[in-house]
Amino acid sequence: FVKLALFCALSVCMITARRLEPVVYDIEQTEFAQQLQHAIKMRDDLSATTNKQQPPQASTTPCSSPSSRWLKSIIADVSEEDLTTFFDNHLHVLPFVYKLHVAPRQYDQEYFGLDGEYTQEITSVHNQAQEFWSDSGVRDEIYLLSAHGSDLADRHDKLVPTLELLFRNTYDSDYTVYDHAADIQELITRLPGGYNFPLLTFNAFATDEMDDEEDDSSIIIGDGYFQFQQALGMDSEGPEYAHAHEFSHHLQFLLGVSDTQSGIAQVAKKSELLADAFSAYFLAHDQGGNMVSDEISNVHSVAFSLGDCVKSSAGHHGTPIQRRCATVWGAELADDREDMDKIDLFEFQNRFDTWYETVDDLSDSCQHLHSAAASRSSRILSLQVMTLLIGGLSVLL
Repeated sequence: FVKLALFCALSVCMITARRLEPVVYDIEQTEFAQQLQHAIKMRDDLSATTNKQQPPQASTTPCSSPSSRWLKSIIADVSEEDLTTFFDNHLHVLPFVYKLHVAPRQYDQEYFGLDGEYTQEITSVHNQAQEFWSDSGVRDEIYLLSAHGSDLADRHDKLVPTLELLFRNTYDSDYTVYDHAADIQELITRLPGGYNFPLLTFNAFATDEMDDEEDDSSIIIGDGYFQFQQALGMDSEGPEYAHAHEFSHHLQFLLGVSDTQSGIAQVAKKSELLADAFSAYFLAHDQGGNMVSDEISNVHSVAFSLGDCVKSSAGHHGTPIQRRCATVWGAELADDREDMDKIDLFEFQNRFDTWYETVDDLSDSCQHLHSAAASRSSRILSLQVMTLLIGGLSVLL
């Protein structure tokens, strides 16, 4: 972790590094933060390959992640030095630390999107989800929180208290928290979009009740997530999906199947896919989101956009195809006419566990490859039998 000291000479300001020991927050282990780290690593790997004047190796997998491509396009406009300073100082965590641990609780003043354009949408789907899952035993009070890069523009009341909490007792008379805050704000002014730079708030996650009695169960969504969905043209159903997915982690808290640290849902492939299935089930169900087929199709696309291709990583949370197929499975379960009533959470989990057993064997059409192959073989055999029968009838005639 880096502590910044700003020295100006002959009108030229230089940033030098000095070691800090900040508190490690589990926000950096959440799904979107992991995706961001993967994108940075991919850029670094590509840069190292280019510097060695070696051609990039062809991919051995057809997997392609829209979110990874978008992230790489965003960081491409930031210098190496600024990007390093950005992550060394955890700027992608600061707005979330502020909202969760510093900001006063004023839930009725929360707004979603840079200009609040998604507030009504998020509030509406939240009320629907609370009602739909009310019989499950999930907490009645799950609060909605938003994260904004613009909060970091308030040096005295917002940024400084956040830095003091995050970096704790690492400042001294030579370099104060106000010096650090000034350096961070100077860096932000150089980022594309300034305080609206998407990577400041590209995250969304669920928090369970923590040890501190003042920390409530919540769903927090940053402006950067909405900017990502807008860039991909998926902001029609993207906000509903984001909320439904994070609300589903609260169902997992109830079931005891979600990995958590400090009350924050952590990345795990199975739990992410289960959250996808839960969210699509709710959004498609006529007692829940009651989305029509075109809207559910968009939900499948949104889920696909959030998959990653880093299968070897401990933070892998499902490929794009697996994420989409989990929502397809959940939506189909909601449309099953034999299950008109809502499915019990534990029954839902049991059915999902069965589906998940062969999740690594899914085709693009969300069929299991072995089943699809067997189905094709059956169709071929049927055609051969029909041909023989027709041929036999022709001889008889």
